[in-house]
Amino acid sequence: MWPFRRGAGGAAAPAPVATIDVKEAFVRQKRGAKLVDVRSAAEFRGSHPKGARSVPPAAIKSDQTGLRRDDELLVICLSGHRSPRQAKHLAGMGFSNVTNVHGGLMAWKKAGLPLKK
Repeated sequence: MWPFRRGAGGAAAPAPVATIDVKEAFVRQKRGAKLVDVRSAAEFRGSHPKGARSVPPAAIKSDQTGLRRDDELLVICLSGHRSPRQAKHLAGMGFSNVTNVHGGLMAWKKAGLPLKK
C-alpha cells in the first residue's frame, strides 16, 4: 500500500499515524524503538520516561532530530495533546515508522512504568 494519500489540491499527504498505549510503547522501547519526548527541554529535565530522548518541537521543525528516517519512533508528550501533531509532522518529513503514544507521560506514570527524574 502506498504510504501517502492525496490531500487538498491533490498534493501528497502523509498517511495517518497509528496510536498505541503506554504499555505497548514500553514493550516496543525494550525491543529497540526510540521513545521520543516532544516536550520542551525544561519539561524533559523535570521528569521523563526512562530511556526517552528529548526532541523538542523546534528541533523537529528545523530537522535537527538526530534520528534516522527508518528508526521506529514512539512519540510522547505530557498528556497526549502535543504528540499526535509532532508525530504527523515527523511522518510528513519522511520518517517511515512513527507511532503516537496515547496519554503521554501522565499515563506512563499512572501505569507505573520507569521514570528518570
